[in-house]
Parts: sequence; C-alpha cells; structure tokens
Amino acid sequence: MEEANDSEETSNITHVHASYSIISYPASQLPEQYKALIFSKWLRSLRFGNPVFKKIESSQYYKNYHLFIEKLLAKPDSIIRLAVLTDDHDVVLGFAISREDVLDYVHVHGDYRRIGISKKLIPEGITVFSHFTLTWGAIWQSKLKHLKFDPFA
Repeated sequence: MEEANDSEETSNITHVHASYSIISYPASQLPEQYKALIFSKWLRSLRFGNPVFKKIESSQYYKNYHLFIEKLLAKPDSIIRLAVLTDDHDVVLGFAISREDVLDYVHVHGDYRRIGISKKLIPEGITVFSHFTLTWGAIWQSKLKHLKFDPFA
C-alpha cells in the first residue's frame, strides 16, 4: 500500500502557519486511520448541509447512507484525495471522493474553507457531481458552473 502525493507543491495555511499536501489513495487501499473521519464528516455534513436529508429519520439516514457510502467506496475506480498537514498526515483538513469524471463528495473542515483547499482536492477531468449541499451549491454556482449535477452517476 503506497501513499501517493499528487502534489509536489504545498500550500500555506496562514492562520495556523503550516502547509498542506494533497495525498490520494484508491478507496480500497485507504489506511484505516482515515476511514472513520471520511464516514463521519460525509454523513454529518450531507445531513446538515442538505435540507432534504435532514427530513429522513436520523437512525434510518445514518444506517442506510453509511451502506451507500460503503458501496461507492467499494467501486474499483473510487479514489480518495486528502488534504493533510505536510508535517503531520494525521491532521486532515478535507477530502474528496471521485470516480473517473464523477465527483462524489468534497468536504473541507469549516476552519479551513475559503483558502482553495477544495479546488486542489477536486481532480482534473471532473464533469459531474453526485451529491449536493447548500455550501457546495454556492461553490458550484460561483466557480464550477460547467459541472453537471447527476445524483445517479
């Protein structure tokens, strides 16, 4: 299991005086230390970031959507990109999950938004996204209008 650093370039995070790197893994090779973070951040940010998902009874949502995410991550072409502190890969600032030209999800911790992390997490060649939150909607409309929304992708 090899860690791939997609970016030789690191970026400075001004308010913590550190830099971050983007690392990526095939989803099937994601180290165990990152799995709980991916599931918890995806589940909570989607539930509270999209009013439709908030209407689903809580236990049903968490049980069934966890299974759905597992199926997405089990696809052979699923890639997970992580923004981590360059000096401490245990500190994850954000992540993106994609398959070929489909962006399934991108999440950046609230403290690290608006400094370009999501832009670096999204791989080149993405034409479609499959999940929608209000925060993502604002990014989509202002910066990524060329992407198509397809929840069935």
